[in-house]
Amino acid sequence: MIRKFTLAALAGVACFGTNAYAGQMLTAAVPSQDIVLDGQIGDWDGIEAISVPLAGRGGVDAVELRAAVKNGRIYVLAVWDDSSENILHKPYRWNEAAGKYKKDKQKEDRFALTFKMSGKFSANKIDGTPFEADVWHWKASRSNPAGIAHDKFWKVSKKPFKKSKEWPTPDGGVVYLARKSDQGSRLYKPFKYNTKQEDLMPRYDVNLKPEGSIADIKAKGVWREGRWYLELSRALDTGHADDAVINPSGTIEFAVAAFNNVDGRKHSVSDVLVLRTTGSGS
Repeated sequence: MIRKFTLAALAGVACFGTNAYAGQMLTAAVPSQDIVLDGQIGDWDGIEAISVPLAGRGGVDAVELRAAVKNGRIYVLAVWDDSSENILHKPYRWNEAAGKYKKDKQKEDRFALTFKMSGKFSANKIDGTPFEADVWHWKASRSNPAGIAHDKFWKVSKKPFKKSKEWPTPDGGVVYLARKSDQGSRLYKPFKYNTKQEDLMPRYDVNLKPEGSIADIKAKGVWREGRWYLELSRALDTGHADDAVINPSGTIEFAVAAFNNVDGRKHSVSDVLVLRTTGSGS
């Protein structure tokens, strides 16, 4: 079934935008020591960082990125300013008058990397360009406790296909979009409380031992002193059809987004970026 959406509905969709920095390159270095995914960045010493401008309504102006390749794995460090640590997503708040929990408007902090798989990659998935992409979606509440980023697959087409949704494009046309979780076990599910626990309770029960392609991306995010420090790692080639292959010596287009619910704003986004690997360290 094809679901149709209007332009007004796009406010809640994580779309990548456009700015003057298209083609900014991130070069993966060979680290002098093993990188441990713990949110501490001492093992990134000596690896050059780039500052990527972000645009949008998310309250994040830029993100600092570093990348490394070692033993057949790609590592990415993302650091960005965030005045508050949001680690609950749509939690339950106790309503004394109703005698039950009701869903709160709080949202978790999130970060996403999207890598080109096929087609003409665009930083805006509804600009009318058909492509497929691998999405690494880290979530402070729903994936960080499991030590991973939510591995997803995007398909954008000019023609409708199974389980796609119809979205209007800026030129008055439409594209058909599906955003699927990779194969594997379910990462999280809603949990309900029959009796009062605390005034504010988590809504989601997170699978701490997910299996399958959905769990390919190891990740750890740590918030301290007004900044998020997020480390991610994945095999260059997972062998899974729903993942992008990162050549040990080559380039691949990607984009990033930071999600922050400060003052009701949604997300900040980059333009198309380029990840370059040099062959050593693989």
